[in-house]
Amino acid sequence: MEIPELGALTPQTSNVLSRAIGRILLFVLRWQIKGNVHNGPKFVMILAPHTSEWDFYVGLAGKLALGLHSSWLVSSAYTWWPLGFFLRKLGGIPIYKNGPRNLVSQFVESFNNNERMMVTLFPEGTRKKVGKWKTGFWYIASQAGIPIQLVSLDYEKRVMQCGPVIEPSNNIEVDMKKIQEFYKNAKAKHPENFGGEYL
Repeated sequence: MEIPELGALTPQTSNVLSRAIGRILLFVLRWQIKGNVHNGPKFVMILAPHTSEWDFYVGLAGKLALGLHSSWLVSSAYTWWPLGFFLRKLGGIPIYKNGPRNLVSQFVESFNNNERMMVTLFPEGTRKKVGKWKTGFWYIASQAGIPIQLVSLDYEKRVMQCGPVIEPSNNIEVDMKKIQEFYKNAKAKHPENFGGEYL
């Protein structure tokens, strides 16, 4: 199985065991990774479509196989012991909906305070069909001055496609049209739940 090599600047882990586990999982699940991960010290990666719990497992297998050092959001409902311990070890950041600060400002501060950091987000925010995508990822990237890497999960081809890297402009409408154009042909696990437009 061919796995794309990460660039020298990309946040990554040197854990050989976790990479082997990720590659075994991809083999068992019969998934491939195509394209290239952005070679930069800081960026936001978004994955779509998101219509099934399997999206998380496929994404996790890909992260491990690549050796990416990535953070991602997980509901505080899943932070109980011992699951919470392992999820944090894998890069999970608990979401507390009633927290004193919004997530965008927290992530922007984290990006500003770290030399290398990458965070992975599902722009739909839920497995259910949505009317509009959440745009927090765009505001994080825009305010932190970092790019956005687009990655699609195609269940028909069983391919995790690392797509283009978008530099946020000063026009969110234009950027979101470009972003959603990339995903329109990706075959979701449950196609009837994939949708949502920004405009």
